[in-house]
Amino acid sequence: MKFSLFYVLESPDGDFRRAYDEMLSQVEIAESLGFDGVWLAEHHGSAYGSMPSPQVAAAAIAARTTRIRIGVAVSNLTLAWPVRIAEDYAMVDVISGGRLDFGAGRGYQPHEFRAMGVGDRQDVSREVFDEAFQIVTGLWTKAVGEPYTFRGKHFHIDAVDCRPAPLQQPTPPIYVASISPETFDLVADHGHNMLVTPTLMTLPELNGFVVGAKRTLMHRGCDPLSLDFPMNWQIHLAQNDARAVEQARPCLEWYFDNVMAAVPQGAQAPAGYERYAALAEAAAEGAMSLTGLREGGVCYVGEPDGLVREIEILREETGLDHLICWMRFGGMPHEHVVRSMELLAEHVMPRFADAPPLVPRTLRDEEPATATDRYFDIEFDEEGEFHELSRG
Repeated sequence: MKFSLFYVLESPDGDFRRAYDEMLSQVEIAESLGFDGVWLAEHHGSAYGSMPSPQVAAAAIAARTTRIRIGVAVSNLTLAWPVRIAEDYAMVDVISGGRLDFGAGRGYQPHEFRAMGVGDRQDVSREVFDEAFQIVTGLWTKAVGEPYTFRGKHFHIDAVDCRPAPLQQPTPPIYVASISPETFDLVADHGHNMLVTPTLMTLPELNGFVVGAKRTLMHRGCDPLSLDFPMNWQIHLAQNDARAVEQARPCLEWYFDNVMAAVPQGAQAPAGYERYAALAEAAAEGAMSLTGLREGGVCYVGEPDGLVREIEILREETGLDHLICWMRFGGMPHEHVVRSMELLAEHVMPRFADAPPLVPRTLRDEEPATATDRYFDIEFDEEGEFHELSRG
């Protein structure tokens, strides 16, 4: 099982230099502690986050580390010119020695679309995302020196060459931040991975979505163990629950106050973003207290043994095999973040060091595909461990 860190780099006090220094220091410590990766989120123009260019942060991390993988969760493909996105992240992959994991999404905060001069795109963000995604992957998979042309509804490019090409071929590992039916098609057809988070839903809701996604992919002929489904979870550990709650409460409540202010609101929410408006309404009614967040599994705040138990449940219910730990949330003090990382590395990570991939319990007896489109046969033992894959 893999463990990674996550940063959107909120800076409540506006001291951005300190925030960046702390992130870089924490990533170096994470590599020494045995973490597998770090993931960086793109956000613009608000207290919610101060990472407008994850590619810049990724290059800085590449220069300070040698082993840890560097992920972006996510690059917002609706806000920028896709050729530039392809170039920037290809460069990160080369500089890092082939350590880039590329996550893509379509964004949800209205002020970001307006700030980037593309306010009219949010209503058609799925269309824009789909075209931009095709361009980025198309530029990466063509041969160097071979011109690439794309003509769509939102983007037209003619005879473009991407230099440098990514070091990882045909592309760096690709992750898509969604669990909609359209995303199932993208994953099933191209073998991309999926990023999920309970930040804007309860953990039981997320578990149901993940299991449903894996069921759909199995029925479409995909091996559910061949794809990475990292879950990004806000986590704070301390020696006991009371101390963890004391340290985390102001940071988590500050964070959720800001994220709920940033999501689409009320009847004015664009089509496809209605869920965010419902969440904002629930937050206004006090549903985002730390007590409510913990009860809903939106975050984990407590001592390490409790987290071990939660991960064991998640592995059994969803097949969790990659946990992205969001530990520096809401401006959490550096020393608390580092101690939380140390506790996780000392008491949690070793418990799962040799844990094999699992298929969710409810899917172990299901057929992977229909009789007419079967592509593989899967066998599991009673613990859900994968044993055999045969083409057919």
